[in-house]
Amino acid sequence: MFKDYFQFAHPTRVVAGREMIGALGFEFAKEGAKRPLIVTDEVIRGTGLIEKVEAGLRDGGLEPAGIFDDVPQDSGTGVVEACAQAAREAECDSIVAVGGGSVMDTAKVANALYVHGRTVLDYEGIYQLPRADGYEGAPLPLKPLACVPTTCGTGSEVSFGAVILDSEQHVKLTLGDFPLFPSLAILDPESTRTLPPQIAAATGMDAMTHAIEGYTSTEWSPHGQAFAAGALGLMRENLPRAVQTPTDEEARGNMLVAACMAIVPGAAASVALGAVHSMSHSAGAHHRVPHGVANSIHLPHVIRFNAGDDDTAERYRDVAEILGAESAGSGEEVGEALAAWVTELTVSLELPQRLSEVGVPEAGIPELVDGAMGDGCTLTNPREIADEDYSRLYAAAL
Repeated sequence: MFKDYFQFAHPTRVVAGREMIGALGFEFAKEGAKRPLIVTDEVIRGTGLIEKVEAGLRDGGLEPAGIFDDVPQDSGTGVVEACAQAAREAECDSIVAVGGGSVMDTAKVANALYVHGRTVLDYEGIYQLPRADGYEGAPLPLKPLACVPTTCGTGSEVSFGAVILDSEQHVKLTLGDFPLFPSLAILDPESTRTLPPQIAAATGMDAMTHAIEGYTSTEWSPHGQAFAAGALGLMRENLPRAVQTPTDEEARGNMLVAACMAIVPGAAASVALGAVHSMSHSAGAHHRVPHGVANSIHLPHVIRFNAGDDDTAERYRDVAEILGAESAGSGEEVGEALAAWVTELTVSLELPQRLSEVGVPEAGIPELVDGAMGDGCTLTNPREIADEDYSRLYAAAL
């Protein structure tokens, strides 16, 4: 079918290959960077990767302005504001984010605060960054941002969205606007060399969820579905290898590419995913469940629910064919087969299967439902979903 309306944007320049970290300075200089602040976390800094990043910057004629390494697993508003302050003190002209989704999202939003001031809450929502002509004109540019992802999951290195925890309200804030697109993404398997298998598994399932939800959400597009299908094909072959054989450089490199491709269906509308993400955002905000783990738990249950919609079931049939799951039968049968395939995969990856395994109590379901209903991804779930549906889904996942 020809869709009545969609938009597609993919402005980030992606440079992929072995030893590309060494070319970081040369490539980032093309974006106008001269004195970048490096944003990372303490774990990544302890691996020795940051020294390689610094060397790559200097080899290209850039001089690092400093390092901010105080980013936690779930970055919050206070961390973002501290990062923006570090950028001011360093007087940097650009930013390099080296880490997973939390690090990259921190760098994106800190960039906005560094350039425009104010607070994270002031820019919550979609298209809320300052514009030349109020809310109608072109958005004002930010400093050049380069991303070096160290996990194969979020795809934040090529998306215009960011998710930041507001610990006081127990919600994850979503921000999305075109200036948040990074200028440059460097995909080098060296950046994931020290990634523990359990994190590789969880972040890989995050990427798979992006691809499946992007393929089926109400905001699907032909462009996005092509990227999602390509990503799923790469994941089928490489996700188990990357987890079970951490030394498999080819599998790790392909998973970096797959994760990058998987976010593209929602890259120009960061909430263009679905109920899996709504449920996981709420579980992360209330109980600090790691995002990829939450997605892997919720995904089979949401697939079964959404397969009750005939059009969505047909899209799941496409996904099942790509992944090698059973794709024959009724829509309900396809949904069940795909859900079972996902469960079998997550068991083989040794990921938790129940929310109760990761500290979510049954008494917490009502607040989880409230959070999921208020999440933007609920709006683009392909099947309309209500409070009682979320209650049943959480209970099934518990």
